[in-house]
Amino acid sequence: MSDNVHKGRRERTRQKFLKTGFTGFADHEKLELLLFYAISVKDVNPLAHNLLTKFHTISGVFDASVEQLMQVDGIGENTAILIKLLPELSKEYFLSKNTRVALDSFDAVCDFFKTQFIGLRNEVIKVACLDDNLRLIACEDIEEGTPGSVYVDIRKLVKFTYFHNSENIIIAHNHPNGDAVPSNDDLKTTADIFKKLKAVGIELVDHIVVAKGQATSIKKVGGFSMLK
Repeated sequence: MSDNVHKGRRERTRQKFLKTGFTGFADHEKLELLLFYAISVKDVNPLAHNLLTKFHTISGVFDASVEQLMQVDGIGENTAILIKLLPELSKEYFLSKNTRVALDSFDAVCDFFKTQFIGLRNEVIKVACLDDNLRLIACEDIEEGTPGSVYVDIRKLVKFTYFHNSENIIIAHNHPNGDAVPSNDDLKTTADIFKKLKAVGIELVDHIVVAKGQATSIKKVGGFSMLK
């Protein structure tokens, strides 16, 4: 009898999603639907609740490492990897959908980079190469540091930019444990990068700081004033 109830719940949840998407779903039900496809032989409702108890929010679940996820009783390696796949695939989806998108305004640039740091626990430097009309050519990670800092290698920036035949770049980095507010070090680093890239014919169009789903343009808040 319990198996029939369990199977019935799975089918009802699937059909509800097909009809309305996540409208009307509680957070644990959203996770439960995902877990259906990793664990086929048991009730995953308690497991979904346990994940939220430990990590508090859906973003907390997806931001957790594979090792942390596996600390939850019932989460094996395959299930943990499936959970970690989702934020990575969402970034790839957004990037592939927006290839050649115009990053020609502060709003467009900030909106683009907000999605590129989902699930990252360390500070990461990302670089977007642009064509002469400020359309996206490519965007990749250049450096990964610790939760509190990351080193910028100018040689890698130059190599990546030349490889994509670009003369315009936007760099972005995240504050995993902070806010999207440029620090004094961010401003000094931006000035240093700008001058070094200018010397080899590369224009630093902007530097974006991302945290907690928010993004700040250092250029927009006046951080490029020192470069004049």
